[in-house]
Amino acid sequence: MDERILAMLRDNAREPFVNIAEKLGTSEGTVRARVKKMQQQGVIRRFTVRTAGKGVKALIEVKVETGVRTSQVSEQILRWDGVEQVWEVSGENDIVVLVDCGSTEALNDLVERIRGLKEIRSTGSRLILKEM
Repeated sequence: MDERILAMLRDNAREPFVNIAEKLGTSEGTVRARVKKMQQQGVIRRFTVRTAGKGVKALIEVKVETGVRTSQVSEQILRWDGVEQVWEVSGENDIVVLVDCGSTEALNDLVERIRGLKEIRSTGSRLILKEM
């Protein structure tokens, strides 16, 4: 049931618990209690708003230098304007940053800002052409 609740909240974080309960065939109190429990467990960390955006969205892939705490770099980048989400990932890169900028120039400035950090080994960027 928790997975089904999460799927509905991912689609619309403002969906009333009464509606979720009706769709799941349970009570509003059950949904409320399960959501509260998932928040306490850290499964649900925050509710977000998805907007149309500023215009230029991209993924910036980041490699950090050996011996650097990836979480410190991630937390720093997450606080910057234009940064929507930051993921620490496995594989060739260490961090992937989702950005939303008003122009390609603003995107380039953000990439250069990331590259300017002494902890960064390299970056790569991918423009998002279509969002579903």
